[in-house]
Amino acid sequence: MTGTPQVWNSDDWEIFALGLLQSRHGPLNIQKIPAAHKGDLGIDCYCTSDAVAYQCYAVREPIDIAIRAERQKKKITTDTGKFVSNATEISKLFLNTPIKHWVLLVPLHDSKDVNLHCSKKTIELRALKCSHLDKNIEVSVQDQLTFAPSVLSAGLAALNTIAFDILPPTADQLSQLQSDSPDLLDNARSKLLKRAGPKDVDEAVGEAARSFLECKSTLDALRSGSPDLHERIVSAITQKSRRLILAGPSGGPGPGAILNTEIENLIEVLKEAAPNLSDTHVRQIAYGTVCEWLMRCPLDFKADAA
Repeated sequence: MTGTPQVWNSDDWEIFALGLLQSRHGPLNIQKIPAAHKGDLGIDCYCTSDAVAYQCYAVREPIDIAIRAERQKKKITTDTGKFVSNATEISKLFLNTPIKHWVLLVPLHDSKDVNLHCSKKTIELRALKCSHLDKNIEVSVQDQLTFAPSVLSAGLAALNTIAFDILPPTADQLSQLQSDSPDLLDNARSKLLKRAGPKDVDEAVGEAARSFLECKSTLDALRSGSPDLHERIVSAITQKSRRLILAGPSGGPGPGAILNTEIENLIEVLKEAAPNLSDTHVRQIAYGTVCEWLMRCPLDFKADAA
């Protein structure tokens, strides 16, 4: 089962991308063009020493591969057009140095159709023979995977708070969980029945399923965007799970007290492992992990503990 793709808003992606480019070209060699005042030249950042222009772009996720590719292709067409029509200003920015590369920098590139579109635009730009473009100008697309994991982690750490827009699980995803893993939900139901009772157990199981999927999506986003941070979080969860299996749950004696204690303890463990991770994501991971413990058996409580 896969989680939803991580979701960047355009402002956060530009900030993050700027950090990636500074690591590639050096902090003094990459410059940002503010969009607030006459900044729409078809580029967001540029490096004169390497004669490369970057346009940063993040589509609104989740969408399928074909739609993502179409939107990226449209962005390339629109902004390479601006890149040509604003030749005079762009030439001044690059100190009259012919530009060798125009790069669309995106969170995720997963379609060869975008590569083919880049090749098409490369041929078109070369045919124009613009004075501000190198005769071998190349249009390309790159994503996070073109940077080392350590660079991605450093970029995320540079943000005051590491946060992604994690969309709530859809009805289809919840149905798929029920279809693929009914035994997990049955485990959760048998345990939550001891806390919620017959009247409210369905609502409690539904919340457990949503929290479980939301946790998976958050961890997927971290695995893609910050592998080092993801590894620290998974390690912290693993150690907490081993203790739970060996020593049993904390708190009590009632199921509600045990659940609250385990959640709060895990929140503290996660904050220590990932101090820059947003409080929302910490809680998403903690809630979902405890729900997974209910589903997979490390966490249980006595039937008469209410």
